[in-house]
Formats: sequence, structure tokens, C-alpha cells
Amino acid sequence: MTTVAKMTDGRMVEVVRVAETVGFSPEKGWVMVCMDFEKMYGKRTEFKWVPSTTPFVWVREFVFG
Repeated sequence: MTTVAKMTDGRMVEVVRVAETVGFSPEKGWVMVCMDFEKMYGKRTEFKWVPSTTPFVWVREFVFG
């Protein structure tokens, strides 16, 4: 299953991981997104942690196979 979200600036990202806490911030609630998820699995390089309060236009789950 792949979770894809559309950010308010129009970028499409894949939700990779959700974490309550991360090592770089005392704040709680983080989402790791892949900014270049359209590339093949071995070629992905641009991952970014965003606060869980980040607004998304929509979030959808896709099942392949």
C-alpha cells in the first residue's frame, strides 16, 4: 500500500513514515514524506520530515498488485 498526499503548494508526495517523536526536535507529531516518489525505489533521495500539523489538500491510499 502506498499513501500519497497533495501539499497545499501543489506538490505530490508519498507518506513514508509517521512518528510521535524524532531525535532532532522536542515537538511531537512528525510525518516523513518522499518528495521524489515518482522515481524507482532504488533512486529515491529526497526525504523530508514535516510537522503533523502540515496542511494537505488530500491524502489517499493506493494498493498495487
